[in-house]
Amino acid sequence: MSLRTLTRRAGVVLALSVAAALPSIPTAPPAQAVDLSLPSLWQAYKDDFIFGTFGDWSSDQAKYHYRSNSLPNALKLDGQIGNSNTNSLSRQTYLAEAARIDADPTLTEAEKADALEAANEHVVLQPTTGPGQSETVLKQIEAYNAANNLPPDQRKVVRAHVLAWHGGQQPNYFFTDGFYYDAANPKWATPRTMLKRLDDYVHQMMVKYAPYQDVIYSWDVVNEAIDDYSGQIRNGQDPQVGQWGIVFRRPDLDATPDARLKAESAWVRQAFASARKWSNAVGAKWKLYYNDYQDSNKLYEPKLSQTIKMLKPIHDAGNIDGYGMQGRLAWAYPGINQLRAQINAGLTVADEISISESDIRSDLEPNPNYDPTQPTRPVTAADAADPNTQWPTFGSCSWVNKGAANGNTFDVCNSPVRRIPDWGTGSNVTLADSPAIMQKQADFAADWMDLLLSYGGKVKAYQFDGTSDSNTFNRTDGAQLWSGAADHHEKYSFFSVLGAPAREKLRAAIAVDPGDASRYTTDSWSAYARAKQAAAALVPVRIYTIDAVNAVTAATAALTQARQGLVLLNPPTTPGTPGTPTVPPTPGSKGTVEARVRLPRRPTSEHGGKLEVRLVPTTAATGEPTPTGTVVVELTHAGKTVRRTGTLESGVVRVGVQRLAVGTWKVHVSYSGSGGYQALPEDVVKKIHVRR
Repeated sequence: MSLRTLTRRAGVVLALSVAAALPSIPTAPPAQAVDLSLPSLWQAYKDDFIFGTFGDWSSDQAKYHYRSNSLPNALKLDGQIGNSNTNSLSRQTYLAEAARIDADPTLTEAEKADALEAANEHVVLQPTTGPGQSETVLKQIEAYNAANNLPPDQRKVVRAHVLAWHGGQQPNYFFTDGFYYDAANPKWATPRTMLKRLDDYVHQMMVKYAPYQDVIYSWDVVNEAIDDYSGQIRNGQDPQVGQWGIVFRRPDLDATPDARLKAESAWVRQAFASARKWSNAVGAKWKLYYNDYQDSNKLYEPKLSQTIKMLKPIHDAGNIDGYGMQGRLAWAYPGINQLRAQINAGLTVADEISISESDIRSDLEPNPNYDPTQPTRPVTAADAADPNTQWPTFGSCSWVNKGAANGNTFDVCNSPVRRIPDWGTGSNVTLADSPAIMQKQADFAADWMDLLLSYGGKVKAYQFDGTSDSNTFNRTDGAQLWSGAADHHEKYSFFSVLGAPAREKLRAAIAVDPGDASRYTTDSWSAYARAKQAAAALVPVRIYTIDAVNAVTAATAALTQARQGLVLLNPPTTPGTPGTPTVPPTPGSKGTVEARVRLPRRPTSEHGGKLEVRLVPTTAATGEPTPTGTVVVELTHAGKTVRRTGTLESGVVRVGVQRLAVGTWKVHVSYSGSGGYQALPEDVVKKIHVRR
């Protein structure tokens, strides 16, 4: 018997025992390497959202656990137009066109100026079919899907990242006249030129990647536009320089922050308008996203509020579909309530949410010296004058160590979190793999996934960055689900993430109400009550092992089986012989049914509606032409549950539904059976979209 079979059987015993409520916490990390016999993460979440990675898709581990991926760099601006300041295709084309215009004697000076401006607005994309370049990777994914004959819901897919960004991967020459950047005397293009140039670039990108619609499902249109501290568009004076902010900077509006934000974010609106226009033109069904930067040692305000303000007119124009949260998190900060508030804010300016390049840092802890009455700010050289005000002696920042640990660990003074002093300035596998630290990361991960699952169909994707603590952006921070040790074994957080959808199914099974106990035989109800008690005991139990995951799955199966095994005390009478009880058929002779759900009147946020469930016999039952008994309907969304119970009449139940919050609601239909018909083998789950 295999170890995995033993584990599964042990899980069944755990699930049926209240003793399973006691969490089993290993005293040391597992010894084995990445275990591809464990359940797949993307398969575990297949009914909830796409699960993937921000990074390489091609390893056996990534293929097994991730369905989607983002190319971290290949689709960025420098990957598409090249980095050469003097010899880019855009520069060469511009110079050739300028020479032609200048030599044309038929043109007036005004016509030459217009023609030169048109040349200045035209971007030329470079070939991207070399090793590791974007089209090469996309073709490899297409080939993998074809070679494995994968159906649409199992194909590897890509979240395309990104059309417009800031910093070093946006070549400076793209923002200057003539596509040439003179560092000593840069001639930045005008806002008008840049809006035209951006539209031209987006147009060409949509045309270029239209053939890859079978793998690309969404685009990050704009990434990280707002500065962490000012709440305005990143510009030349910000810690992370933004060239867009240099071009669109409006110092005359500094006294009116809202007007400044609107003026300086004109390029963001243009990017989304162009992406919508040109994606529609090529017939693509891509979802268009804003991707919002998150860093777990920085406050989210005023950036979050300003981002939502910036996106509102884009949403009102119908040019944005999704709000992307990068999800660079830590067990110490931000908290679940803060993340809930961010999701809710994002859903005011988008129809869906995705988590695009997530990790969960283990190296941070609450900063004992944090003063919320004082500003959080970037560290400066002046801070180095007094070591007693620097990490690790005091607070969160260190000028000496500013560039260590990816440059996002000691860069903020008066942060709500600090690096654990014993961690040091680099990676620390011993601490990252210690049970106490792994437990904190796993508990946060479980609560975070529970939150996302509560939003139903509103959350569309989740991507973890990389495949281990040492193979991810935050590679010194113990931030992944797999260890940075040489064997890259699963950490507790792997199992807590794997177990979250299983626990969600357990909660749903517990919530199904079969009706009053008096309707059923004592033995069948006692079995059901025991199974429900065992299941309820597992709900608050933290998951750190595959045994715990299996226990939850087994408890759900046991409860469902017990509910379906409930035996009614008063079976229906046989038609034509009133008062004569029908002899209950043997289990093998009971009829079977399937449930069909429809909405005669769809509920909205303004008025209620009607929901109809029809049980259609698929195998006839002796003496019972149509199913009888009760049907339980549950609608769930964002942590809220609406439950309705109805009695079947001619095999149909119609229930009224109150007005519902806007969003995607899951409809769970359960039927515990009758004297002649078996229960539904599992809850029928449908989705309805509630609009205003």
